[in-house]
Amino acid sequence: MTEFFQESFLPIWKSGGLLMYPLVGLAMLIFYTGVEMIVYLKDLAGPKVSDEELEGCVDHPERLKGEIRSIVEFGKEGLPNAKDVVNRFSEVRNEHIHRVERRRVMLAIFVGAAPLTGLLGTVMGMLDTFKGLAISSGGQTVNLVAGGISQALITTQLGLIIAIPGYVMINMIEKRLNSLNTLITRIESIVARRARNVNTQEIKKHEKQAVV
Repeated sequence: MTEFFQESFLPIWKSGGLLMYPLVGLAMLIFYTGVEMIVYLKDLAGPKVSDEELEGCVDHPERLKGEIRSIVEFGKEGLPNAKDVVNRFSEVRNEHIHRVERRRVMLAIFVGAAPLTGLLGTVMGMLDTFKGLAISSGGQTVNLVAGGISQALITTQLGLIIAIPGYVMINMIEKRLNSLNTLITRIESIVARRARNVNTQEIKKHEKQAVV
């Protein structure tokens, strides 16, 4: 392991120059944020259920596990007031959907910055190359030019290696986020329908009492 680090990794790191540090920092931020959001959305939404199963789960929240059970119970606390139900599910979206959306935007900024940072390394490497051509002579020219080209290529390559998986994670997060939003909308629709049924029954009850 030590030989690999000294013979393979360390020369590449040195050839990349100072921009290797911000690139590695961006990589850590991207993968930590992306994995955290994917796991969070997976745990929150839970397994997929049919409409009939979801109806039963809304009537019996104890069948559910995790945060989605809390969402159902919190929404049902607004019964029988339909307006209160809508307000409660708006709070749920603010807490979960909008929170993830803000982090997704932040992740997209980090992912977009990775190839740009690599491009900056390319520009710096080419400037070093031209500088070497201008001030050096003989065998030293080859070394300076090779060093500048190495920096230009390595930083660009690392920036792309970081950005490509980042874009894949963003796509996964968007799909999971849309699925979660759809699930919350389905639950809200069921709970709102329960509220309308309760209100309808109360109206009919009052009408019967008025006739009597």
